[in-house]
Amino acid sequence: MTKPRARPRGFLRILLVDDEEMLRRCTARTLNDFEVVAVNSGAEALALLAEDSDFDAVLSDVMMPRMSGPELFARCYRDCPRLAQRFVFASGNPESARTELQRVMDELGAPQPILLAKPCPREGLLLALFAAAAHGEPVSGTYALVDGEPVEVIKYRG
Repeated sequence: MTKPRARPRGFLRILLVDDEEMLRRCTARTLNDFEVVAVNSGAEALALLAEDSDFDAVLSDVMMPRMSGPELFARCYRDCPRLAQRFVFASGNPESARTELQRVMDELGAPQPILLAKPCPREGLLLALFAAAAHGEPVSGTYALVDGEPVEVIKYRG
């Protein structure tokens, strides 16, 4: 594990884990206000985290080949418990993802993390990442904007 790096106050550092290149690039562009480190698998994320775990939040796809997002979470839960508190998941099939997440969380005795439905409005994604970075209590189930009402998002300033 590395020491936290110096960075401007309020500038979130996000680990993005998604096996689909186009989605990774689009999500990274959506999060252009932050430092985003993108990897394409759970194994690549673990290799990176072994050297550098200084992230404010982890945004992970749920269903990926070889190592799912919940399996990555389980490894982090054991090896980087403070980082595991700051996971946000995203899935194109949130009902199936919720079942898989619930199974892994029950095995670990961990609280249900934030789960976003893909595609997710930018405001919803930012709110979820801010909540995770602030170590806020995760919301069980799919994190969503209610009735499409506008949500004001103010950049986190520490």
